[in-house]
Parts: sequence; structure tokens; C-alpha cells
Amino acid sequence: MAHDLIVSSGIAVTPSGEEPLDIAIDGETISEVGPHGSLGKAARTIDATGKYILPGLFDPHIHFGVGDDISKWSDDLMAEDFSHASRDALIGGVTTIATTTQIGPLPMMDYYRRTVRCGESRSWCDFKITSVVNTEDHIREIPEVAAAGGSDFKFFTGYVGEQAAELGMDPSGITPDFFYLACEALARCQSPVFAKIHAEDPYVRGILVDRVRAMGRDDTLVAWAETTPEWAESLQIYTYGLIANDRGVPFYPVHISSAHTTETVKNLKSQGWNISGETLSMFLCTTAEELDARGMGAKAKIQPPVRFEKDRDRLWQGIREGTITLVGTDSHSFSTVFKESVDFWHCVVGINLQMADALPLLYNEGVLKRRVELHQLVKVMSENVARMYGLFPQKGAIAVGSDADLVIFDPERELRLGANRYQSQNDYSLWEGQTVQGAPAITVLRGAVVAEDGEIADEQPSGQLVNGRRRRDAA
Repeated sequence: MAHDLIVSSGIAVTPSGEEPLDIAIDGETISEVGPHGSLGKAARTIDATGKYILPGLFDPHIHFGVGDDISKWSDDLMAEDFSHASRDALIGGVTTIATTTQIGPLPMMDYYRRTVRCGESRSWCDFKITSVVNTEDHIREIPEVAAAGGSDFKFFTGYVGEQAAELGMDPSGITPDFFYLACEALARCQSPVFAKIHAEDPYVRGILVDRVRAMGRDDTLVAWAETTPEWAESLQIYTYGLIANDRGVPFYPVHISSAHTTETVKNLKSQGWNISGETLSMFLCTTAEELDARGMGAKAKIQPPVRFEKDRDRLWQGIREGTITLVGTDSHSFSTVFKESVDFWHCVVGINLQMADALPLLYNEGVLKRRVELHQLVKVMSENVARMYGLFPQKGAIAVGSDADLVIFDPERELRLGANRYQSQNDYSLWEGQTVQGAPAITVLRGAVVAEDGEIADEQPSGQLVNGRRRRDAA
């Protein structure tokens, strides 16, 4: 009997390296893997000669539902992002994402359910939900949300005062005693559950922002980087990590930006802490000086900031040595109007959708520049994330029984980056006009070809909430 689909004659990227393999798919799963020409016939065959076959990527750091006003989260904006922004994921080879819920003081379970409803029948990629813990009532809800399928719980520890209040928190922010109570609740849940934190000391940053801003500097992104000391993340990672370690809760600091932080995470891992360091594709691909030279200004304003060459180099080293184990994008659906409606210092932090560009950029900056091997890059963009969420080998693997999520990657294809490539409502690119070598040619989600040559190939969205093994016909 013929298979539904065979991807033939390509080089599969496995945890140990690269191997010439054919991959057979029946229904939504990989049914057979073998040497070239060994799997028989199929209703459709994709010739992957000269191309790499990667497991579908998993972006663990997305913020849908924000729109152009961070104070006006809504179901409509969340639904719109699932309908449009998730298309960018597919053309970038991202088959699964984790997005935060809306953020505020309402019941966390309510936010969770509403986000699921917004994604169902609208998302073009599979998805998980990240719940944001802002209040003591939210702490009490952690077991309920975990039982419903929530794995990760986000704490904005780097925010106090007005910034915290805008997100529905007490102005004092996420204090150590608050986090201790939350970790007690997380420890009572069945795994996988883990605590994500935005690590960045807010107190010294407040002093330095006022000082640097008063200088009236033109190199805005270098100036912005100087407002957050290189040790600011480490201070909170150590403080809150001590609590998580004491309570036996897996600890996940997001968007690590500095060389200092990378060393801190390496040291804590050597002590046996259950800590998983994430960095962003943006931090691996550019520096504050480079962005200032291109006049990116507010469009590239993110917190923590893009830093310097020594930090970028140390982050790549962190991937090679296993200190940095996850890479996300921290994508928001911000527009040019939103980013340029006020001056740099008043502009809200955050970068726009990066999912379409992350793989080509990281292939160029990482693999072609010999900073990492391809299988190491794939590990931090796919397998390790799936493991973190308790979804491996359903996700993040090329193996019999795994979901048939694949990226056929053409290492020879030249691609000019820019906003014209986006399938979403993204109206600007941080990488406008930059040419890269290597791009996703075909994306397969649970056995269906969903993107091809930079265009959506599926007729309707088929993404699902993923809480362990689930089939499309059971949705």
C-alpha cells in the first residue's frame, strides 16, 4: 500500500548530525524512516535532493493579542493574530508556538480559556498557551490551569511601578515572597510545569534611563543598552532561581541578552540547578551599533536591550556548550505607526513578528559563519523546546510515531528579506533589504504541506492546541 507522502533524497538533521534519509508519512504522523529509495511509493513524493529535512521548529516566546496599544489587550486582537500572524510562522518553518494569554488582573483560567478559543479554528500552526501570573488569585489558580494543559507560567519580575501597573500587577511587581508562593503552587502540579521569568533588575535601570535620556544622544540603541547593566539579568536569575531551586521547580529565564548572564546560567547549571536559558534570534543576529547604523531606532527597542558584539559571541558560545538551550523570537504584532508615534524614550518596548526570518538569519549567522553546527541550531529551535514542554518526541523529532512536522530547507536558495515576504499584517522588517543564503522551501504540519516557496499552501488553518498526543479528526 502506498504511503500518503514521502520526502525523499534529502539530508535529515538528527540530534547527532546529518544523515541521508527518506521519510514516509501516513495521516498526521511519520510512519517510516529509511535509506534513500527504501520506502516504496506514495500518493505524493517531495524530492528533497540537495536540501535538509528538519523537524518543525517550536517558538516558545510569542505575544499574540497585543496590537498597537499594550494597554488594550482583547479577544479580537488575539483572534486576529492567530488568523494572520501565525501564517508567518509557517513560512519560517515554525510549526508550533507558545503565546502568552492576555495580561491583566482577571482570573487566569478565564484568560487561558479565552486564548484557546481565539486560537481554535484560526491558528495556522499548532500552539501552546503561556499563562501570566500577576496576582495572588492567579497563584491559587495555577493547579487548575496546569490540569487544563498549561505548562509554562510567566512572571514579569523585571517590571515595577507604572510598567507593572500597566500589566495588571501591583506596582511593587513580582516580589520574592510572591514568587515563593507561586513556586509552592507549581511544585504541587504534575510535570511538565515550569516558571518563566523576565529577569532584569528594574531599580538601577530606572536611575540609568533618566541619566542616559538626559544626554540627548543620537545613538539611541547603544544608549538604551547602557541603561541596563550587564549584570541586571543575573541579579534576578540568582534571586528567583534560588527560590525555584529550593522548591524543585524548573526555572526558565527568557530572552537572555548578555555575556554576564550566560556565565551566570553556566555556573548555576554546574551546581545542578534545573535551569534552562533562552535567548532570542535577534540577539544572535545583530548588535546595538549595527542597528543604530541602519537607523532602526524605536523599531528595534526591546527590553532587555540588544547589546554588543561580545554579548552576541558569548550567546553563540552558550549554544555550543549547552548553556543556552532554547531560542525564541519574543514576537509582537506591532506596526510602524505604533513604533513611531512617540519619541524613542516614550515608545513601548518590544519587537514585531520575527518568525518568518529567524531560521534563515540564524542559519547565516550561526551555521555559515561556523559558530554552530546545523544540528546544534535545530536542537535549540525544536527538540529542546519540545522537551521543555513535555511534547518530545511528538514534536521536535524525525522519528516513527512523531507528528509529521517537517521543514524542507534549501541551503542554496538566496533570499532577500523584507516586509513584502510577510503573510501577516507586519508592515516593517528589521532586516529590510538584507540578503541571506538558505531558506525554508516547504513546511509540513502534521502531514499536510502548509507552506511552499514563501506562500501559504493550505486552504484553511489547521493548527491545534497541543497538550500531548492529539489527532486532527478528534478536534
